[in-house]
Amino acid sequence: MRMAEKPPPSSGKPEQKADDSEVKEGLKFDKYTFRHFPQLDGFRGLAVLFVIIGHLLTYGELGPTPTTVGLAFASTGVFLFFVLSGFLITGLLQREKSDKGCINLRRFYIRRSLRLGPALLTFIIVIFGLKRLGLVQDVTNYEIAACLLYARNFFGKSVTLAHVWSLSLEEQFYLCWPGLFRIIPEKRAFAITTIVTGSIAIWRGIAIHLEWFDYGRGIFYMRPYFRFDSILIGACLAVGFATNARFLDGTRKMTKTIPAIALWSSLALWSYYGEAVSRSLFLTIQMILIAAILGQLALDGSPLSQAFFSNKLLCYLGKISYALYLWQQIFLVTKLPPWGFLRRFPVNLAASMLMAIASYHIIETSALRLKQHFE
Repeated sequence: MRMAEKPPPSSGKPEQKADDSEVKEGLKFDKYTFRHFPQLDGFRGLAVLFVIIGHLLTYGELGPTPTTVGLAFASTGVFLFFVLSGFLITGLLQREKSDKGCINLRRFYIRRSLRLGPALLTFIIVIFGLKRLGLVQDVTNYEIAACLLYARNFFGKSVTLAHVWSLSLEEQFYLCWPGLFRIIPEKRAFAITTIVTGSIAIWRGIAIHLEWFDYGRGIFYMRPYFRFDSILIGACLAVGFATNARFLDGTRKMTKTIPAIALWSSLALWSYYGEAVSRSLFLTIQMILIAAILGQLALDGSPLSQAFFSNKLLCYLGKISYALYLWQQIFLVTKLPPWGFLRRFPVNLAASMLMAIASYHIIETSALRLKQHFE
């Protein structure tokens, strides 16, 4: 469902219809106004492509490569999703709040459920069926329940459902943030969002530095109280662009001064080397770089960036990215029990794509048509 633009009202102030579909919910800021921004589909497409490449590299499907390279690709891809999600969702909440004076939480959660629920439920049902057939052996019933309740970042140890931790983190964010954002005064929204984001980053850095938990267990990486800032940094962009002219102008000047290639190169180098340099600052610096990249793209960036992220193939990958992220795990990552050629490159990649395309066009689009009734 693309965003339909309305003609300006008599006041001369542009007004457009909002749509929070994450299939086509690219948004471009013009002070206080949003409209469809298709390049963000390409940004999402690149994010899922990073995850795919990371998993192929990690498991040697593309030849001998250090595991750290694959892990850097995959984790960066997930991070791109987080920042973009916070940016889009908060932008839509901000627009609704500005246009209507309030946020309808009931409609928000119905739309979110229709957007995310059917595809995940279908995936979990298939996993349960494969488990009963003995084709999936590392998944327990309680882990399936944890995934359905979006608690996989707390419970579960399987490889097959390991990736659902990121979906769980996002849903936990959705449970907390809209209600809080609803009551924050608009004039203070940017300051409060920035303070909360920075506080979580500082809290995580202190906890890592003092070694309160075993770093290797992933607690700092997956738990909401250590990771919500990864989504909130996108919210900072959305609120700042919509309500703070100084921040908008400053970001615009910064993005015109720093070339996109410099930001992407810095992100690549930090994603690979940063954890060895400083565990305490690793995620914080990474999220700042991603936010800068996203901010530059949202403010029109360079012509080269716009052309790259407008690529039709990349945009289509963005549209099916949710389904592709769900299905790639059982073909690219899970190795036992062996499924023969279905888990060998390039068949495993083709199988992931086919399942994602089927899920998107059969499951997700049907749910999105129903979701239009709640716009």
